[in-house]
Amino acid sequence: MLIDTLLGDLPRSVFFQEHYLQQPLARPSTAAKLRELATWDTAERLIETPACDLLLVRDGKLWTGPRPASAREARALHAQGYSIVLRHADRHDAGLAELGRTLSAELQGTVNLQLYCTPAGHGSFGWHCDPEEVFIFQTLGAKSYLLRRNTLNPTPLHETLTDAPDVSRERTPVQECRLEAGDWLYIPGGYWHHVSAPEQESISISVGLMPPTPIDVLDFLRTQLLRSRAWQRRLPPLGHASPLSDAEKMEVYRSLFQELGGELKKMMEDPRQVLRFMATSASAGIRSSALGLGTPARRDEKD
Repeated sequence: MLIDTLLGDLPRSVFFQEHYLQQPLARPSTAAKLRELATWDTAERLIETPACDLLLVRDGKLWTGPRPASAREARALHAQGYSIVLRHADRHDAGLAELGRTLSAELQGTVNLQLYCTPAGHGSFGWHCDPEEVFIFQTLGAKSYLLRRNTLNPTPLHETLTDAPDVSRERTPVQECRLEAGDWLYIPGGYWHHVSAPEQESISISVGLMPPTPIDVLDFLRTQLLRSRAWQRRLPPLGHASPLSDAEKMEVYRSLFQELGGELKKMMEDPRQVLRFMATSASAGIRSSALGLGTPARRDEKD
């Protein structure tokens, strides 16, 4: 398995017990075979692929000009301190797509893969957190990471990232990590991080893996409930013209909630539903890193 190669002499059981979904882990050299997946040749080819989403950012500020028309134009902006961010690059490169699918198959989750080309002496985004479990593979140069546990919103979702508090409110200690080419870093979802390439230009692959959450269970069950007559029926009127008093409305709806909750409980206890959910989640993860997918990137996606 790829994860075993990346972990090297660290047992997989230790990774899951002590790090995955819990705390960062950096491993030296074990990602050396992935270096060929992200080079300047790779980046320039993707830059000149119009369908590949490209973002330029310098020390936390986005480039507001037009998308570079060529790799030469992008490299000129890179020389001015702008990081080149190629988002969902796996949809336009077979090797990166295979990396995304492999991680999804081994750990399960939908994939958000990005390629970062960061100039020396600069960073891309400032302090931020991501909802995904993030795997960083350093393929060229070096990068420095500042990491901080998120105690304010430790398990954010994409929908709740706008609610993320300012990292300055944290009182957790800052951890430091440096990646050289061939190294990799795991950052748990929600962890604050700040990234820079202090001494030399850097290229890295960022793979965000979003595991299933209870919200996904709710979304999955909704598709099943749409076929239930009990869940399609109309509820008693609540308007001012209703013949029911407020106390009667409260009692009717309390009884309805209890009844619907019982039906939902039966559905969730059915092992067939569990198997369907597991199969649906696995399939969604594999499909999320596929060549030719045209889904636009979210504007709030970062590494």
